[in-house]
Amino acid sequence: MTSNDKHNISLPLFLFLLTIITRIPFTSKLLYHWDSVQFALALDKYDITVHQPHPPGYFLYVMLGRLLHLFISDANTVFVSISVIFSGLTVVAVYYLGKEVFDRNIGILAALIALTSPNLWFHGEVALTYIVEAFFSTAVALLCWRILKGEHKYIWLSVIALGIAGGIRQNTTVFLFPLWLFSVKGVPIRKSFASLGLLVVVCLLWFIPMVWMTGGWNAYYSAFRDLWLFNTGHVSVFEQGWATFKIFSSSLFKFTIYGVGIGIVILGFVAYSIVRHGKFKSLDRNKVFFFSVWIVPLLLFHLLIFIHPANPGYVLFFLPAFFVLVAASIEYASAEAKQFLKIDPLKFIAFTIIILNIGIFSYFKYPISYKAIKNHDMDLLIMLNGIKTLSPENTILFVDGDIFFCYRHVMYYLPEYTVYQPELKYTPSGKLRKIFWGVNRETHLSDAVILPAEITKFGVLIIPYNNVQLICIKGMTIKKLLPFMYLVSGSVDKLREFYPQSKITLHGNIRNGLK
Repeated sequence: MTSNDKHNISLPLFLFLLTIITRIPFTSKLLYHWDSVQFALALDKYDITVHQPHPPGYFLYVMLGRLLHLFISDANTVFVSISVIFSGLTVVAVYYLGKEVFDRNIGILAALIALTSPNLWFHGEVALTYIVEAFFSTAVALLCWRILKGEHKYIWLSVIALGIAGGIRQNTTVFLFPLWLFSVKGVPIRKSFASLGLLVVVCLLWFIPMVWMTGGWNAYYSAFRDLWLFNTGHVSVFEQGWATFKIFSSSLFKFTIYGVGIGIVILGFVAYSIVRHGKFKSLDRNKVFFFSVWIVPLLLFHLLIFIHPANPGYVLFFLPAFFVLVAASIEYASAEAKQFLKIDPLKFIAFTIIILNIGIFSYFKYPISYKAIKNHDMDLLIMLNGIKTLSPENTILFVDGDIFFCYRHVMYYLPEYTVYQPELKYTPSGKLRKIFWGVNRETHLSDAVILPAEITKFGVLIIPYNNVQLICIKGMTIKKLLPFMYLVSGSVDKLREFYPQSKITLHGNIRNGLK
């Protein structure tokens, strides 16, 4: 091995280890999100029909978790470990992408921006899939760039990576496919079709066992259809109008800012300068189309179809592209400024962005900060301890649909309680979704709330910022757990007042409600 080879390996290894070291002290200690708990439940029983995990399945992510679960007992630690490792891999992949699309200096700068990105950093600390998607998105993009530059041998590795990415998050393959198609435009047609065949095989290798473990195609399709009908299928701009577009666009912009910080200002300035001075035609067309085909499909989906305003991880799919573009923009802006300032401000600009990114993650109360993780862990413990004041032997619980403090958290950490998600959802045609509930870490679906004879009390966890009004009914006990959270409890004979008959039907026998 030559000294140059050692240098080429040592820098990516250093970036990987540095990323790991900066993640370990800040990891979440409890399952962070509704989805996190569903991944944890899937470690013991994989069943998409009861959202363990939710559709479309995340099969390879859960199976990787099961593999680590053989050595790590705590479910949160299992999935956080995956996030930490893939944080390091993503930063390394960003370095290589920047290096090959532009040059080594831009690769290093892009990697440092990625390493300190609050959004990327945050998702390297919690049990969610987005950081894994960020890695595969970057890795596939890197392989696509090599194919685009004439290295057609990478086409086989690209489709393998594309297929595995789909097993982690099914949407990743869909939204990366246009980039792959663009990259293979110079590949012989037979080779392209053969590689598509390999992609199908790779996808089937995880899709078939996923459907089988769900209970067959009908069960899988039904679960996927219900998720679309009751959660994401009727919230698009086309159905909800301008108000929804404002929510989607502001969320998308905010999440991107969380990713690149003030680097977005540099990127915007450079884009304006290029257009203003008529330099657009001098840009490398392959690079322009490469980044456009990577970013635009998912960008349009989130602008027009769906994005959850509380999930900044959605943008991690294309955030690596922004890391590289911001790094290139810093170099461009520095070269332009050097003509007037007589000094090169590149290091100053880069240092400022990196320091501000570190500060945002470490000290501010943004949703993608260490404080958000630490506060969530503390608040969740307070919530669980508050619930423990009610007896699981004679109390039934109802927990509203907040994604950070949900019935899933109660199900997982307090398995002795019977807990319901009382949220009622209807399709436009009037179809009512089955009610989710659980006990002993087993999830059930029913058409009604089940009230066994031994149940004499009920408790309701209310989070007012979810637009749920605190209902005061005579004879109820109201306990404030947190500034935004109340535990209301009382005798079951008050339950019909709390949940009117038109919304919740009670049964005396547990078998009556099960379907």
